[in-house]
Amino acid sequence: MDVFDAIKGRRSIRQFTDEPIGKEELERLLEAARWAPSGGNQQNWRFVVVTSPPQRELIRKFAPGIFAMPAAFIVICADKEPDANPWKEALYVADCSIAAQNIMLAAYEIGIGTCVALSYAKVAVSEILDLPENVEPMLVVTLGYPAEDPEPPPRLELNEIAFMDEYGKEWVS
Repeated sequence: MDVFDAIKGRRSIRQFTDEPIGKEELERLLEAARWAPSGGNQQNWRFVVVTSPPQRELIRKFAPGIFAMPAAFIVICADKEPDANPWKEALYVADCSIAAQNIMLAAYEIGIGTCVALSYAKVAVSEILDLPENVEPMLVVTLGYPAEDPEPPPRLELNEIAFMDEYGKEWVS
């Protein structure tokens, strides 16, 4: 699949079938995440794959933005250094977000729907997953075979969001 086709075709999927996701497919998504770039190649992301029904139900209970039960979750965490300075905190967010994008694009290519959830109770998810104190959940990616086919949302035109040489100087196609 062409990368631009994947970028333009991927949608946030919030309704899933009951079909489970195989270990081979999950490993492929983890490989995509593992190859995401990270600041200074620190690779501080950690991935917790959740497939067991009781664990999925607990996470969903503490994530009000997740409406339907996915077949799996990948909880993307940051393995944080003690007393990290503010720029390092920004790197954790950026690195985990890039890994999430790799997961979502790879999932789309193999027919798995995804959605990133940010509305969840971090303390509860940390306890459910038995995360060490230095590991913080950053993003929850839902995974499942799509039970919906949403239309693409509208996008702003380039001349509304991109500028040439300085902010406000019109981008001309």
